[in-house]
Amino acid sequence: MLTRKKPLIALALSLVMPGLGQLYNAERTKGLVIAGVWLALGGGSLWLSDLTRVSVVLALVLVWVSAMLDAYKTAKTFGQPMDWYYRAPYVVAMVLLVGPLALPLLWRSPHFSRLAQWAWTTVIMATVCLFLVTPYMLGWLVKQSPELQAVLQQAGIHP
Repeated sequence: MLTRKKPLIALALSLVMPGLGQLYNAERTKGLVIAGVWLALGGGSLWLSDLTRVSVVLALVLVWVSAMLDAYKTAKTFGQPMDWYYRAPYVVAMVLLVGPLALPLLWRSPHFSRLAQWAWTTVIMATVCLFLVTPYMLGWLVKQSPELQAVLQQAGIHP
C-alpha cells in the first residue's frame, strides 16, 4: 500500500536532482525518465557551443523546474482522484499541439491559476493572429519592393 508523501520532501529531492522527487512519490518510471533526460541534456551541453548550448541549458532548467513542481503537486494531491486530462503536462501538450482548440481544457483545469490561464490564452491567440496575418504582411512587403518583385518573377513566382 502506498503511503502519503510529504510535498516539501518531494520538492527538496527534485531540487537536488530532477527525478528523485518522483522516485520518492513512488513514480519509478517517471522519475527514471526525468532523471535520464536531465542527465542527457546536462551531458550533451558539455559538447555543444554557443547558441545551441544556451538552448540546451534552457531546456535543462525547464526540465528541472517542471520536475520540482510535478513532485510537489503529486505529493500534495496524493489520494485525491484526478482526471488525467486535466493534469498540467497533458494540458500544455494539447495547447502546443492543437492551439486554440485546447482552450476549454486549459480553462477547466484546476492546475492553472487565473493569471496562467490568461497568459496561455494571450500567447495562443497572438500566435494564431500571427499565422493569419503573415501571408498578408508578406504580400504587402513584396508590393512595396519592386526589386523583390523582379527577383520573384525571375524565379517563376508571381506575387
